[in-house]
Amino acid sequence: MAKYTIISDIGKGMIELLRDKLVPDPVDKAESIGICDPKERGGYIVGVHPYDIKEDTSGRGAENNPLPDGSVQDPPAMVELYYVISVSSKAELEVKALDEAKIIGKIIQTFKDNATIPARYMPNNAGMPLESVPISMLPISMEEKVKVWTMFGESYKLSVFYVVGPVAIDSEKIHKAKKRVETVHLGSKQYTPEKVLEFATFIKEEDIDDEYTQRPDEDEDEDENDEFGDESSDDENSDEFGDESSDDENVDEVGDGEESNSVDGEITEDDETSNEGELNEDINFESSDE
Repeated sequence: MAKYTIISDIGKGMIELLRDKLVPDPVDKAESIGICDPKERGGYIVGVHPYDIKEDTSGRGAENNPLPDGSVQDPPAMVELYYVISVSSKAELEVKALDEAKIIGKIIQTFKDNATIPARYMPNNAGMPLESVPISMLPISMEEKVKVWTMFGESYKLSVFYVVGPVAIDSEKIHKAKKRVETVHLGSKQYTPEKVLEFATFIKEEDIDDEYTQRPDEDEDEDENDEFGDESSDDENSDEFGDESSDDENVDEVGDGEESNSVDGEITEDDETSNEGELNEDINFESSDE
């Protein structure tokens, strides 16, 4: 990753590398090497001319960049930088072409031995060392080279073409991480409460129909109580008059016999035909008296 100044920083790094390797032989002064326009070379013998920037479509570096604080940075812009390097020797005309060929040979050797720009040649604020950024000679045809020089408005000169990159330019879009822990207790284990799901149903009073205000089984219970109400009352009455029913049984047993002892006197057959109600009132058993 690098700052938006990386394009300028790469140009500076290339110049520093060439000055270190070409001076004092075959170039006598470091000031004779620099970045310039082909039409305005000034005193530069070795001129580095940037002429194109293209987006890298290989897909490298297309992922989001996670930051130490948990934030996420958008993918960087990946670009390739194109340069043409030409030589304009100040030697005498007889040796001018040979001198330029010697300098170009040293340039090719330098970039062959340094496939990336070493970090020591980069500005301190470049944002990243470029050991991972490749520098390679661009294999283009003579026709394409002529087009480049024509673009500058110059006739073709002996030169070499290089491509640098892809180079990443950082995005300024940073998405902050969502806060997950509201309170952290230092010196203790962070308590994580368990999640409890509770479901509740709320019904408005006006939405309740009258037919649903009483359970159906309550009506059934009331009906059952009505049906068996008389029986229960009969059972209670039978319990209350249980002694009388037992007395009736004793009367029947006494009626079957010919004679029966009583407290008041004997019971005759004619008396048996009398009203059972009167017998019940007149007969008193010894057991009851006891």
